[in-house]
Amino acid sequence: MIGLPERAELDQLANPYAALAANAFASPAGDDSGLLARILSDPRMQHHAAGLLSCLQCGICTSGCPAARFGDFSPREISRRALLGDPTLLEDDSVWLCCYCYTCQSRCPRGNSVAVINQIIRGLQVESGYGLRHVALFTAWTEQFYATGLGGWPHQLLDAIADAWGDRWWNLVEHLDEMRDELGVGSLYPSERAMGELRAIMDETGCRERLQPAEA
Repeated sequence: MIGLPERAELDQLANPYAALAANAFASPAGDDSGLLARILSDPRMQHHAAGLLSCLQCGICTSGCPAARFGDFSPREISRRALLGDPTLLEDDSVWLCCYCYTCQSRCPRGNSVAVINQIIRGLQVESGYGLRHVALFTAWTEQFYATGLGGWPHQLLDAIADAWGDRWWNLVEHLDEMRDELGVGSLYPSERAMGELRAIMDETGCRERLQPAEA
């Protein structure tokens, strides 16, 4: 009678590239910058680390990426450079073009997620100070969120929105409360109790303090 295969054998059948990937990419000797190790150790990569390590560079992520279609951004290239621990990613503005639609993650045959990789790299850029200019637009949004429970478009975008929507946009802005009353959906703003809880969370986590370098 033929015995059942061991779990390790089953894993190898399911992912024949796992051992090769682990040997080729997981060694600290191949990551002089330490960037790959930092990406793999991030909790957000818990379900995607094996996918990154076994990336085939097939390009499926890039073929379905809206940012790649309309901008200078390549998820496949980000994945390749992450595997190499390429330190230039920490000063690469293209990672900020990712809109987190997770198309790359949903289509990847290996379970990789370039969207998550981008999140980690963006965080490292902000920590170093390089990425602060990319988040500066949203500091006013966060302050407004703290004050009212709602965000808002960065003021730099308002003219473009008005040009795109014309009179319909201004009509919405001027008569939003009336429209909501007519629809019976109530106030747009959270209750005072909810706002108290929200502000407590933002205060305890140091959210507003973290924004100060970007506002400077």
